[in-house]
Amino acid sequence: MKRITLTLLTALTAPLTFANNTDSVAQADTASSNALFPPLFDVQDDTIFGLPSLMSQDMSQEQNAAILTQEDIESKTSKLDLPIADKKTANPGKKWEHALPFFAEDVIMNGYDLPLPFGISIIYANVQQDMTLTDLSVGYGGGPKYDIDFVSFDNTESNTHTPQLKLDAWVLPFMNVFATVGKLTGTVGINFAIDGNQALAQLGTDCSSRIKPPECYLLTDQRLEVEDIEASLTGMSYGAGMMFVGGWNSYFISVPVTFTWTDMDRSDTEGYVVNVLPRVGKQFQFNNGSSLSLYVGTSYLKSQLTLSGSQPIPGTDQSIDYKVEQENVDKWMGLVGGSYNLSKHWMVAFEYGGIGGASRQQFITNLSYRY
Repeated sequence: MKRITLTLLTALTAPLTFANNTDSVAQADTASSNALFPPLFDVQDDTIFGLPSLMSQDMSQEQNAAILTQEDIESKTSKLDLPIADKKTANPGKKWEHALPFFAEDVIMNGYDLPLPFGISIIYANVQQDMTLTDLSVGYGGGPKYDIDFVSFDNTESNTHTPQLKLDAWVLPFMNVFATVGKLTGTVGINFAIDGNQALAQLGTDCSSRIKPPECYLLTDQRLEVEDIEASLTGMSYGAGMMFVGGWNSYFISVPVTFTWTDMDRSDTEGYVVNVLPRVGKQFQFNNGSSLSLYVGTSYLKSQLTLSGSQPIPGTDQSIDYKVEQENVDKWMGLVGGSYNLSKHWMVAFEYGGIGGASRQQFITNLSYRY
């Protein structure tokens, strides 16, 4: 244990060199959504940050990565042409020529219109969010890992970019299912501190004797703070989810639910990111057949991941094995967005999240083709 802790302290005293060798630290977000999601011990990775998703996909998705995300502007909602007539104006002669969604024939016979069943979208998501890193444990040379209590993290911030490809289908008139895949890149800013007295206690070092070990002079009553370490994030983001929609006259409501996970280049990630985005809005129909949909809503993102990996120690042939827990700070944020349907085939959309003072912010844009 003492050898492991001393090795860790050696690595922590050279944080700049150490961080430059990382690929990422934990995450999304997924997201957006996804959207979804890196630090010092190369705990870097992840998803974490990013997520998001629209992250999340939504991200988000992310949203780091950290993920992050999201994934979500799926705002396909906009595609759901809202009721154009009540049941009294039903058109019994109208036919639906596609296999999906199920029960489409019943819907259009009651005077409603439906979007084309299949879609392919290109999405770009940028997610920024604060993360917490806790429960750090380290090992040496593949041996058992030990909890490290003398290192604390503060103000860990991630900024991820995730271009994504999304495929979706309407399986029911009120339900859309989708899947996404994207490339997550970004950075994580890390600040941490070492409590000298706790380090000596965990080392089991006796500093009361007349001849003290060297680490006593270095750590006694000291708090070593290291700030503004930047680590890079790279990896793949995957997401799947569903969206429920409904409408009345020109008003609509949609609730996308996205699950996002990541495969980071330099660490293993356990867990996934969940993103739920209830929205309400209004559609404006134009004479040329196009329409504009505007909405407001909120985003709930839960990113709780376990990151593990191995980090080389600069200037040596040794490495430290690590494991750390990562979680996003702000779960809720407000958002606004809209989409413009050029025709039944083409749509462009945007979404901005971060209203309400949340530390999580995301911007998502989307180009979709339906067939």
